[in-house]
Amino acid sequence: MKKVVSRQSSLKSQAIADCGLRIADCKSGLSIRNPQSEIRNPGVCSIETSLTTNDWPLATEGGTILIALLWILTALAVIALSFSRETFVEVAAARNSQSLENAYFIARGGIESTIYQLLQKRAMPRINQPELQEVPGPLDLGLVTGSLGGGEYKVNIQDESGKINVNSVSEEQLRALTGAAGINKPDADIITDSIIDWRDPDNDPHLNGAENDYYQSLNPPYKAKNGRIDTVEELLLVRGVTPLYFYGRPERDSNGSVVYKYGLSRYLTVYSNTGRNQVNVNFAPLPVLLSIPGMTPETAKLIYDRRHVKPFKTITDISSALGVSIDPKVLTALSFDQTGTYTLTATAHAINSKAVRVIRTVISLVGPMSSKQYRTLYWNENVPDYGSVMQ
Repeated sequence: MKKVVSRQSSLKSQAIADCGLRIADCKSGLSIRNPQSEIRNPGVCSIETSLTTNDWPLATEGGTILIALLWILTALAVIALSFSRETFVEVAAARNSQSLENAYFIARGGIESTIYQLLQKRAMPRINQPELQEVPGPLDLGLVTGSLGGGEYKVNIQDESGKINVNSVSEEQLRALTGAAGINKPDADIITDSIIDWRDPDNDPHLNGAENDYYQSLNPPYKAKNGRIDTVEELLLVRGVTPLYFYGRPERDSNGSVVYKYGLSRYLTVYSNTGRNQVNVNFAPLPVLLSIPGMTPETAKLIYDRRHVKPFKTITDISSALGVSIDPKVLTALSFDQTGTYTLTATAHAINSKAVRVIRTVISLVGPMSSKQYRTLYWNENVPDYGSVMQ
């Protein structure tokens, strides 16, 4: 009997000890079971726990790590986006550079094609049939177009005989020309007087002009030429002659439409005959015709419109074709002589590309007995694209 009681007391003590162990484990945040006690005493102690307040520091540390990871992912995303954008810009720049390079050679090809056509026209004998002579071609109209190497080009042809020589033009005609070119009067007065001062030999400025005192105050300083102007681009050094006034500029008309106004480079030259101060009536732009002393706007417009249909051949042809009386002084300022010197402005672009390249050159056709058929007098590959596609 004593052995049985002792056996029960021992089991009871073991159960209490197991329960105490599990209670201690629960306090420390663990859930440990004694398999023997569960089998032998299933109802004595049944304590379980999943999370206690002692687990909060561990949860806080896990959240901090998660937030840090999110920030790292965000930073990596920003870096990847920046790299992608930079790559896109570099690819676009490379593509644009290649398009400009292609456009450059297309423009050069257009110039060579136009020169070849000019040489062909000079070498071909005149056609005897009057009805065929009266049909103006692309060279007569001053615009040659074509396609080459996967691109398109336009070459604008200007016979230098239709321009005014800047070294011999009178002050009166130069002032009229700047006004006819659409330059406002204050700026036109500054440009006119400054061009006169630039080419005259003295250092005495006109009312709105400039001499060494003005040019020496610029940064960098330079001196007035006080001599013959060698190239038309030299005018960009003259006071008041801005790139927009020189090359041309877009403007809005009264209807709100954008129109292109040509600059002084379109009307002035250093290559035409300076002796008689005449301009070729079949190639002179409208502002040049308007600048001729004694020319009325109505007569200038009639000449300009009529010559695009049928070029004039003689002075008598002008009077009879227009049906108006013309001041004799105007007729003496007009000529029909061609110098064989042309300004060619080539504008080219590759198909499906907005990259445009403009090249301007002045060439002179030489005599058939010469070893060279033409000479290049001037070459400029840095011409701004101020509305050149509208030419």
